[in-house]
Amino acid sequence: MFNKMWLKLSIDRKVRCFALIVVAIILLSSFLSLMVMGFSLKDYSEILNENRICQEFMDAMESEGKAFHTYVSERTDLSRQDLSDAISRTERSINELPYDYRVIGSERYARTWNILNAYDQYTECRDGILERRLDRPGFLLELSEYNKRELYLEQYSRKLLQLTVEAGSDAYTQKLPTFRMLPFFLGNFTLIMLFIVFSVSRAMSESIVTPVLKLSREAKRIGQSDFTGEDIIIDNQDEIGDLVRIFNGMKHATADNIHTMQENHRMTELLQREKMENMEMEKRLETNRLELLKSQINPHFLFNTLNMIGSMAELEDADTTVKMTHSLAQLFRYNLSTKEQIVPIESELMIAENYMYLQKMRFGSRIRYEVHKPEDISGITIPSFTMQPLVENAIVHGISKKEQGGTVSVDIRSISPELIEIVIADDGLGIKKDVLDSLNKRLNAIDENRTARIGIGLGNIFRRIKTLYQGQGNLKIVSEEYRGTRVILTIPQKEK
Repeated sequence: MFNKMWLKLSIDRKVRCFALIVVAIILLSSFLSLMVMGFSLKDYSEILNENRICQEFMDAMESEGKAFHTYVSERTDLSRQDLSDAISRTERSINELPYDYRVIGSERYARTWNILNAYDQYTECRDGILERRLDRPGFLLELSEYNKRELYLEQYSRKLLQLTVEAGSDAYTQKLPTFRMLPFFLGNFTLIMLFIVFSVSRAMSESIVTPVLKLSREAKRIGQSDFTGEDIIIDNQDEIGDLVRIFNGMKHATADNIHTMQENHRMTELLQREKMENMEMEKRLETNRLELLKSQINPHFLFNTLNMIGSMAELEDADTTVKMTHSLAQLFRYNLSTKEQIVPIESELMIAENYMYLQKMRFGSRIRYEVHKPEDISGITIPSFTMQPLVENAIVHGISKKEQGGTVSVDIRSISPELIEIVIADDGLGIKKDVLDSLNKRLNAIDENRTARIGIGLGNIFRRIKTLYQGQGNLKIVSEEYRGTRVILTIPQKEK
């Protein structure tokens, strides 16, 4: 009956029942322990307290007697103060003596009564001596009477202490059999509680842990693509039972889906193979188109023609034409002949210088060009075709649209031995904040199909820096409207 009811309970109620049982056992054990401790220590502490009070009275009387004799012999203010303190201590201790007939019994009650009466007579004798002169006639007789009464009090207090100790021993002896039975009682109680906890734990294990282990083993088998295992069968009518039934249904559905996916995968592989073959063919066609385009512009013919124009201009003393022709030839030669991905920075600066010369011939004094660099830049390398497109962007988008023109500057500085920073800046029209935010957002989310939205040159440079330096390099655009634009390149130097 209990097993059926237990299986119908939800997991939450099972856990609550188990926790409630454990808490109840802990509280009951604590309560019994406190009861046993209280039962054991109550009378024992009372006995010790009564013995302490009696002993305190004896010590107080002894201290008072010593203080009295010291005062009689010395007769100083200090000894008088010590005697007053001793008398106060004695009075406090005698007031603490147990004096309840129902609690202490007849014999201890009689001894306590003797002490109280004797102390009153002792007090009258003591005070009488202290109130009169100590050098009067008859003083020695009064002192002898005081000593006699002090001795009586000492004897009474010793007898009271003896009776108190004997009464405590008798009370403890009477309860000793009960004390001896307590360990057996606690032991049996502990065994019963352990049996209850073990039974509930076993029920919890059979209804929760065992089904979960079965689910785990079956899940591992399914994880190895083995769906041949038998369905899990349990008697639970709680969430675990629902989970097992759903798991069995999912196993069969997954087996059917995997079979279908395997068939689809075979078809997808065939289609993918055909697609890859088509892509390879398109790549070869694109390569052939590029080669055809290169063959249409013969570099040797172009260089020979530019050299011939330069020679004719030189014969005609047209120095500006000679320099422009030379700069243009270097630009074409660099673009068509450079195949390296990473080149010395001197080459990029030279091409940028040639480009800026041609632009100065076009725009005149409206354009100024500045380069700030360390004395030795021979060891610095950057990706090829980087500097000239960025300088061109500064001219086209920043300076050319500004009526009074402006300055394009290149600032090269070393951040660390393994990292340099190149800043291409202009004081042109700048970029609006929303346009700049959109540009940086697209730049950081760039892919091969989106370069047109941010500019082929800028997107190509950003992607090549990220690829060549495995994400350690960076390109950042900083701009304010009407205050110019800065393109900041961070280029690692460790990887060549």
